[in-house]
Amino acid sequence: MNLQDAYYDQKFENTFLRAKGNEFQTFFERLMSLAYKADFMACRPWGRSGDRKNDGFLKSERRLFQVYAPNEMDAAKAIAKIKEDFEGAKIHWGKHFDTWSFVHNATDGLPPHVQALLLDFQCDNEGISLDSWGLEELRLVFRRLSSDDLATWLGPAITDETKTNLGFKDLQIVLESLAGKAAPSAVTVKDVPAGKIEANALSESTSILVKNGMAKAPLVSDFFDAWHDETLGERLAVSFRAEYARLRSTLHQNRIFSELQAWAGGVQRGTPEHEMAVLTVLAYYFERCDIFEEPKDFRR
Repeated sequence: MNLQDAYYDQKFENTFLRAKGNEFQTFFERLMSLAYKADFMACRPWGRSGDRKNDGFLKSERRLFQVYAPNEMDAAKAIAKIKEDFEGAKIHWGKHFDTWSFVHNATDGLPPHVQALLLDFQCDNEGISLDSWGLEELRLVFRRLSSDDLATWLGPAITDETKTNLGFKDLQIVLESLAGKAAPSAVTVKDVPAGKIEANALSESTSILVKNGMAKAPLVSDFFDAWHDETLGERLAVSFRAEYARLRSTLHQNRIFSELQAWAGGVQRGTPEHEMAVLTVLAYYFERCDIFEEPKDFRR
């Protein structure tokens, strides 16, 4: 996976992780429409009839989708909702579909009661195939998208050329913006131990971004050496550690990395040059101030 692909893959995954409810439905429709074009038919709710238990239809596969993406997958509510949707789909669309796909936002797989329910549906409904689509199934769809589709949806990506051309001016915008967020206390700066990326179970795309940022991280050190405020680097180290500690209690490490990108990028995010500068600064502090966890067998 190259740098551009890693950038888009990470943005896709974090869009998936953030989306809930109607926002997840919109995310799913955008993805499928870009990947399958006119072959995918989104279904807009209409008056009291709603969508008649149809959250999208893939014509070439005679596949009907039902999307379920609550904030929390409560067992009783999930079972009631899935039963209602499946039985309604048979009534309204039964002659049109052969496969019913349950699209969900559960990041660690479906709970056993939902899996059992889907298997029961399969046994009791000869002629209808059932499956479930989560992050990895949707990622396969995402990888069908063309470069133009990716740029239209997620904006321009950072590339090897962006990395090569990164300079002090790009870093200055990010670092000066961060200066106002710095905490007032002291910090102990540490070297990055071997195996730190692996110890944090970072995804392939996030790992590629970190490693590419590390390739330019010496530029951040050079910037601090040349900057008029010799305390800036240390103050920002404190700020990064505090923000990481705040995020660590509730989020997975890959999501934390993305949230730190958003926090460091500020309101000016968007251009490849700015994104590369943010990534480089974040990689610098990944190496130098011990955001993210150390390997358990690391000894100072």
